[in-house]
Amino acid sequence: MAISGVMSMAVQALNAQSMAISNIADNVANAGTVGYKAVETQFRDLVQGMQSAASPVLGGTKQAGVIGYADFNNRRQGQIASDLDNPASAAIDGNGFFAVAKPAGVDPETGVATGFETETYYTRQGDFHLDSSGRLVNSAGFYLMGSASANGTTPSVLTIDTRDNAAGSGFSHVSIDDGGVITVHYDDKTTAQQGQVLLANFREPDKLDRVDGTAYRTTAESGDAVYGNPINAANRAGIGTIKGSALENSTVDTAGQMTMLIVAQQAYSMNSQVIQMANEMLTTAVNLKG
Repeated sequence: MAISGVMSMAVQALNAQSMAISNIADNVANAGTVGYKAVETQFRDLVQGMQSAASPVLGGTKQAGVIGYADFNNRRQGQIASDLDNPASAAIDGNGFFAVAKPAGVDPETGVATGFETETYYTRQGDFHLDSSGRLVNSAGFYLMGSASANGTTPSVLTIDTRDNAAGSGFSHVSIDDGGVITVHYDDKTTAQQGQVLLANFREPDKLDRVDGTAYRTTAESGDAVYGNPINAANRAGIGTIKGSALENSTVDTAGQMTMLIVAQQAYSMNSQVIQMANEMLTTAVNLKG
């Protein structure tokens, strides 16, 4: 193999290890982000075909370097922890994603959404809270979608009625229970059901396209969303269950990430040395010709 080929392989390796370091940095930064799924970096050997002198077809192979690619583990379950201070929070135990909407515009004075994009997004980040417009939104700014009916199958952005109840008792708070039922609580201890959380499942959840805010959108590889009702045995669609007043922690193992960082740094350093040595050899060859 020519020295230029060695340099090309080393450059490819630098790019692959740079991707690994970037993914590790993203993971460590989101170690405390609710519902975050760690992204791993996988490496694949590149092999190029080479033509034999006797035949124009590929007669063998030669080394051609390495390529790095992100491996999304959206199926991996994060540890579920209680969040008793926020009864509107919810965690998913098992398969599925919350269907959420992204604001198309935000009122600069109130900070609430003035409209929503037509595309539906999906997330495991269930730290929802009630905004001033009566809608449930998570800390990333995505609004929870659900069904106004207990048996509904099509999600939409829900607006919670926070007015006094028929007895004149004032609104206290809203909660999501273990079945995904959205309930309004009043000061006189009475309650009223105001919606049902639906969960979306996918043929290949690891193929979802990740966007900002720990959210995802569908792709051709992931398949379309299939909605299930956590409390309707006849319409589960392979989804898991919902835990009310709880949050799913990030799947990032910081100790493991540090180990991978050391490996990536060492590989990056060694490939840098290969490039430096190859450059010195090329310089020597050029000087000999001169």
